[in-house]
Amino acid sequence: MQVKKINNLIISFVPAYLLAEVSDEMESCRDFFDFIMQTKAYYELENSGEQFLQCANINPMVKILAGYLSTLSKESVSYKNSIKLMYSPKFTPRDMLACLENFIGFNNGLHFKQINYKTEGGEKKIAANAVERARPEYMDAFERDSLTGHNYLINNYKKVLCRPDEVQPKSAGMFNHKYIILIGSTAPLFSDLFEYLNALNVKVIYFEYIEALIKSENKNLFSPELILNITVRLDNIKKIIDSYKKNCPQINIGVMHIFPKFSHYEIEDHFFSKNIGEKYLPLEYAGGEKLSERDKIRLEAFIKIIN
Repeated sequence: MQVKKINNLIISFVPAYLLAEVSDEMESCRDFFDFIMQTKAYYELENSGEQFLQCANINPMVKILAGYLSTLSKESVSYKNSIKLMYSPKFTPRDMLACLENFIGFNNGLHFKQINYKTEGGEKKIAANAVERARPEYMDAFERDSLTGHNYLINNYKKVLCRPDEVQPKSAGMFNHKYIILIGSTAPLFSDLFEYLNALNVKVIYFEYIEALIKSENKNLFSPELILNITVRLDNIKKIIDSYKKNCPQINIGVMHIFPKFSHYEIEDHFFSKNIGEKYLPLEYAGGEKLSERDKIRLEAFIKIIN
């Protein structure tokens, strides 16, 4: 399989400020899954990864990674030498680390760079006022360093993005949008998600993964808890919802959790579904690249109940 050349692929979440410290050319870095989504190669990689691992019911992100690495290891030496695979053990799920361990240290020509998360004075806790300030941040051009590696995601997200000052309460006789909050500590893997939400007249007023990326530019604002601590994440999400309802009391909001199936994210979903306290839809990515017909039916039904 011919894959577009690129210098650095980031396999796991890596804080932007940390990535900038270890990378000479920030513009050459690209999020691995975003890159695969843009090349529309991951359905094929899921199949090859499943064959390599000899296991079907596993995290589809692991299948994609295994499929790519097993394919890349067969490429020419010059091509492999042009690619550096970067990851952070702190933020890489255990099942993905186990996948990497099938390739790291073997004579396959692959080049891995481990980026260790370091803090001064022990593990940093998120400051209380940082959660209070957890107001969505936006840039019209989305030119932040933390987002440049997610070109495909950002370009699609723009289709449904709604800034705080654009939110309108429901009123009779008006063409009203439906507003949702997207949560999840990984980027959505459905290639047609935002296009379909746009067709349903849905606007996204908060995107948890994007906000974590933005905050990761500043080591004083970022904490691993924004990605790894579901209690902190829940508190943050509730504060975001309360902020919108305070500024626009008539607004109705739905919360959508998008995550890969057969993974620890299913446990996170159980926690959020019990504690969010808003209309809630879990949307599992089990493979196949696009929303299934069942996914679309569930999405449409969910949007209808956000009155």
